[in-house]
Amino acid sequence: MQLKPITAIIVLSLLVASLSVAGCTSSSNTTSSSNTPTPSLVGTHLTADNLAGAIDARYKELGYAVNTPFTMSKNNNTISYYGVVTDGPKVLTPYKRNITIMLVPDRAAALRTYQNAIDTQNAQGYQKWISDNGTVVYWAGYLGTNYSSEPSTPRVNLNLNEPSSLLFIDGNRNAEVLYNADVGDYYQVLTDQQTLVAT
Repeated sequence: MQLKPITAIIVLSLLVASLSVAGCTSSSNTTSSSNTPTPSLVGTHLTADNLAGAIDARYKELGYAVNTPFTMSKNNNTISYYGVVTDGPKVLTPYKRNITIMLVPDRAAALRTYQNAIDTQNAQGYQKWISDNGTVVYWAGYLGTNYSSEPSTPRVNLNLNEPSSLLFIDGNRNAEVLYNADVGDYYQVLTDQQTLVAT
């Protein structure tokens, strides 16, 4: 489910208002290890290359188990985060999710990164089920077939998001976000590979 424009405006307005009241500080810690303490999220605006601990904390707040803590890597001007989470106990059909978030500074590079992500999924045997290159850009597929209602069939969702003050961390619904991330200068390419968890 996508955020409706009015909802996004309301959320952003509330975010700006809360930051105005609480104050906003900048973090200068650029460590790439996810083993560093999680930065305080109250009144802190985290830099794009210092989000690993905050992404872990946000997934935990949302009820996910963090199997592999997120780590950050850089390649030129592209910042990437990778981690593995599992849907929480209140999900009927829980999936283990291999998440890759790539922050790319310009549109041409973002489009290439997005296409490379699709090509990688195709090379791994995922077939396109649905995609859209309109206002919302996404690609979804299933392993070995173009559609399956069987939960045990691995699936993947890819999203390409325009620069925003919100970091999208959920490729399935694109509704779960990290609010205090300084990522407004980056396009976001998110890959969310999902495998059914045995219950």
